[in-house]
Amino acid sequence: MKNSNQEPMLSVIITGGASGIGRAVAELVIERGGCVGVLDLDPEKIEDLLKRFPDRIKALKGSVLDQAYLESAWANLSAALPEPINGLVNCAGLPQKPCSIEEMELSEWSRILDSHLTGTFLPCKIFGGKFASSGAGSAIVNLASVLAFRPGPVLAYAAGKSGVVNLTSALAVHWAKNKVRVNAVAPGWTDTPFLRPKERGERDFTPILRSTPQDRLMKPREIAEVIYFLLSPAASAITGSTIPCDGGVIAGSGWQPYGGFDATNFVTPHV
Repeated sequence: MKNSNQEPMLSVIITGGASGIGRAVAELVIERGGCVGVLDLDPEKIEDLLKRFPDRIKALKGSVLDQAYLESAWANLSAALPEPINGLVNCAGLPQKPCSIEEMELSEWSRILDSHLTGTFLPCKIFGGKFASSGAGSAIVNLASVLAFRPGPVLAYAAGKSGVVNLTSALAVHWAKNKVRVNAVAPGWTDTPFLRPKERGERDFTPILRSTPQDRLMKPREIAEVIYFLLSPAASAITGSTIPCDGGVIAGSGWQPYGGFDATNFVTPHV
């Protein structure tokens, strides 16, 4: 089946696809006529997604750190989805509470780093390897973060996301001749449950807004639109890139010593 522009239908596996940015991508793909295989650990959120899109989404509960589960998921989703799978979006990952290196336990470092870096590596290995073998033309989009470039006191999270950027570039070259494009997006502060965990209650976003030239949180749908573009044939010349979707955080970091984004009388910093 083709869409109105006669482009290949998107049939995408999304890890962490039941909430946040992953869910926004799933909804966008469905709205535009594609189909989605969701891998997630949260059964309630999976069930809610299936109720909304019973005919275009297949979901499997499990961990992206389980290679046997991923291999089984490929077999199940390949049989269940109405179109051949031609895309992968890696959104799964755990949050980290800010802390100093002195306070951070090795077990927590490993847990967070595995969640983001190994949790991207394994789906790329299993699903990307299938794409490469087929040579039919596929796309992978990995979720990095602005913190990969402007790190803060979430050491394991930022290091993991920095690794995702490097892994993305390496795989783009590795699979270029196999017609597999590999890119990443680096969201800034995005209004998702990841940023607003229930157990933390109301959060003061003033420091975040002050560091963001657009003076707002990003929306999951905005990030999903960029991911959709990178999955689509419209991005056929783009591989190995990481696209910031951060409201200007990276671009604006050099303005703070001069008085901030709105300064009219610039302050000369002492260097």
